Amino acid sequence: MSLSVDPRLADRRREVREGWARRRLRWIMALVAIVIGAGIGLALVRSPWLAVRTVSVFGAANADVAPVLETQNVVPGVPTISVRPAVIEAALERDPWVARAEVRVTWPGTVEATVVERVPAGWIETEAGWVLVAADGVALIRGEPTPGEPVVRERVPALAPGEEVPDEELLAALAFLARLPADMAVGAEVSIGAAGIEATVAGHAVLLGNRRDMDAKAATLVAMLGAGLDDGTAINLISPSRPAVSYPQPVVEGTGEDVSSFDDSG
Repeated sequence: MSLSVDPRLADRRREVREGWARRRLRWIMALVAIVIGAGIGLALVRSPWLAVRTVSVFGAANADVAPVLETQNVVPGVPTISVRPAVIEAALERDPWVARAEVRVTWPGTVEATVVERVPAGWIETEAGWVLVAADGVALIRGEPTPGEPVVRERVPALAPGEEVPDEELLAALAFLARLPADMAVGAEVSIGAAGIEATVAGHAVLLGNRRDMDAKAATLVAMLGAGLDDGTAINLISPSRPAVSYPQPVVEGTGEDVSSFDDSG
């Protein structure tokens, strides 16, 4: 006994099979196209046409940026896609001189590294020798101050480049020095005594008191020195809004004693 299949049903089954076959073929062709496109794209981004051609550095006066970039393989000829700005920025900021770094990649092959350097404030003597310290309290380099460079006359424990000054009064002293104009900072010295923070600026003894209001104290001192003061005049800036000065007088003949007058200029 033989069974016959309705020709229309057979045609329908054949159409369904052929439809599935066509769809599978389209999927396979699409997958092949994606793989080929990805391969071409990968080859293109790693080709010499999209390699790093220019590496520029901005803002570096003391920081040695070039060796860091070379260590991170940021050199002409490497694929631009391999440059990782965040990783490079972190590497640059490990240099004590670098307060902030920004790396920008511009296709097809330009890399720009911009650094903002810390500003040296003065030298501090430590148990391991002198260190140059920035205004934010980060030690920059070991060395010796040259004549005329501002110093903080306080001996502190050893401080390695990259470490921060832990003492708040020392930080205030550094902040004060950093706010002085370059000509007034020449030969400036700061120390911490029984009366608080004291300084010698442009030949004048300056009493700063506690660590507060260093911006205002520095601004007041700059204004007073700019207006002109007699040599040897002492300045009291404990209250920067009410500065006071004391004027030395010649030695009174026959007494051997110095007589000074005091003026509250506030």
